[in-house]
Amino acid sequence: MSEKTFRALVVRETEPKTFNRAIEERTVADLPAGDLLIRVAYSSLNYKDGLSAIGNRGVSRNFPHTPGIDAAGVVEASDSPDFAAGDEVLVIGYDLGMNTAGGFGEYVRVPAGWAVKLPAGLSLREAMIYGTAGFTAVMCVDKIRGHGVKPEDGEILVTGATGGVGSFAVALLAKFGYNVVAATGKVEAAGEFLRGLGATSLISREEAIDASGRPLLRGRWAGAVDTVGGEMLATALASADRDAAIAICGLVASANLNTTVLPFILRGVTLYGV
Repeated sequence: MSEKTFRALVVRETEPKTFNRAIEERTVADLPAGDLLIRVAYSSLNYKDGLSAIGNRGVSRNFPHTPGIDAAGVVEASDSPDFAAGDEVLVIGYDLGMNTAGGFGEYVRVPAGWAVKLPAGLSLREAMIYGTAGFTAVMCVDKIRGHGVKPEDGEILVTGATGGVGSFAVALLAKFGYNVVAATGKVEAAGEFLRGLGATSLISREEAIDASGRPLLRGRWAGAVDTVGGEMLATALASADRDAAIAICGLVASANLNTTVLPFILRGVTLYGV
């Protein structure tokens, strides 16, 4: 088994700070130690995978490396009593695709604690259509609903709405009956797509960012799912209505947050990290 070959996307540092990517032939022996050897059927593409593929040391420290933070496949060999050969499983998150060879290879080997059996009624392909992005969106929406925000309480803002997490969040919130406002840099190009997901209105990046510096704006949002960070998140907080719930999960624009305590102590806004 250790000499079995398979194909994988491999990122190599060919010279300091220069990274190349290619499909290479690997062997099972190249994989890290673990309880489960999984033949990967599907993966998905995430923002973190892109960072790993260009050599971002905050995501992946060791090269050569195979990205892919999601994987769905079939157990080929197991050292765990919880899994048997032939089990269909998912691996989402943990260190997969970061410093452990990930789902962009035809095989992965991981600890048993990282894997879950495929839920009934879900195919391997469907699981990776959702992937980390869908899972994250579900957790964000769950924070808002668990906070007690109801559709009649007001509009819900979703930033980065055309991205994986954002688009799933728009669809989920609309399915639950919320009035969803989608913030995007592609208002014209993606308007039909976002309305098809259930967005009731769209705003541009410029409309979603207030440059006045005022710590509080007119309260508008009963809740928000923010995938962007930075100024857009600061504006969402400043314009959140009383007792609003803001779920944050991304930093596409910035990891920095320039805000004040006023939305929290004057309006009772809650900020949830996902």
